[in-house]
Amino acid sequence: MSDRLDSRAIALVVLLTAIWGGSYTFVKVGFRDLPVFGSLFLRMVVASAILLTYSRWTGIPLWYRGRGNRFLLAGTGAFVWSQALLYLGLTLTTAGRGSIFFNTQPFFTLAALPFFVREESFTLRKLGGTALAFAGVVLLFLEKIGAADRSVLLGDTLVLLASLGWSATNILTKTMPPEVHPASIILWSAGGALPVMWACTLVLEPGRAWRLTPTAIASVLYLGGVAAAFSFVAFTWLIRRYAAIKVNAFVFLSPVFGVLIGWASLGEPLSLAQAAGALLVGGGIYLVNSRSD
Repeated sequence: MSDRLDSRAIALVVLLTAIWGGSYTFVKVGFRDLPVFGSLFLRMVVASAILLTYSRWTGIPLWYRGRGNRFLLAGTGAFVWSQALLYLGLTLTTAGRGSIFFNTQPFFTLAALPFFVREESFTLRKLGGTALAFAGVVLLFLEKIGAADRSVLLGDTLVLLASLGWSATNILTKTMPPEVHPASIILWSAGGALPVMWACTLVLEPGRAWRLTPTAIASVLYLGGVAAAFSFVAFTWLIRRYAAIKVNAFVFLSPVFGVLIGWASLGEPLSLAQAAGALLVGGGIYLVNSRSD
C-alpha cells in the first residue's frame, strides 16, 4: 500500500468525485419517468451487464473460495443497504443536500478504519483535515436546515444512514483478501442488488409508470455505466492501492460538484456560504494529504 497519492491517482479520484456529484442530479431526473426502485433496478442491470462482459473478456474470476466469498457477500449487503436508502432519501430531499449527506462517509471511515487496518494510522493531521472538510460540508447546507420541512429532514436522515453503508463497504474492501479483483467486488454488489430492488419495486411501487424517455434512458446509462461500473471499480482499486483515509478525503469534493451541478441543471440554490464551504473542503483535503505527523 502506498501512503502518498501520486498525480495520476489524484486526477482519477477528482474525476470520480465529479462523476458522483453529477449522479445525484441524474437520479432526480430519472425519478420524473421511473419508479424509485425500478430506476435502481435498471441501473444495476446496466452495471452488471457491463462488468460481467468485462470479467468474461479479461478472465477475471467471479467465484472465490472460503474467506473471499464471505467478504463479497458482506460487501453486497452493505452496498444494497447504502443504495436503497440513498434512493429513498433522494425522493424526499434535493440532489445537492443528498450529495452532502451521502459523502459524509469519510468521517465515519476515518473513525472506524484504524481499528481494522493497522497501516491506516489515526493522526491529528488526518483528524484535523477531515474535520475541516466536514465543517465545509456542514456549511454547505446549514443555512437551509431551518427552512427544511420534515420530509426533507427525513430524506437527509435516510441519506446519512446510507453513508454508513458506504463506509462499511470501504472497510470491507480494505480488509478483503488481495486475490479478490475490484471488478468482482462491484459485480457481486450490483448483481446481488438486482433481486432485492426488483422485489421492492413490485411490492412498494405497484402501478407506477415506467416511461423510457430519452432523459430516463440517459439517467440509467449514466448511473449504471459511468457512476457504477466504472467509478465504483476505480474507487475500489484506489482504496486497495493507496491509504484509504487519504483517498476518502477527496470524497468531500463530491458535494461541491453535486451542489454546482444541481444549481446549473436543476436550478437549486447556490450561495456565498456554499462557496465558503467548498473552500473549507479543499483545505481539509490538502491537510489530510500533506506530510504525515
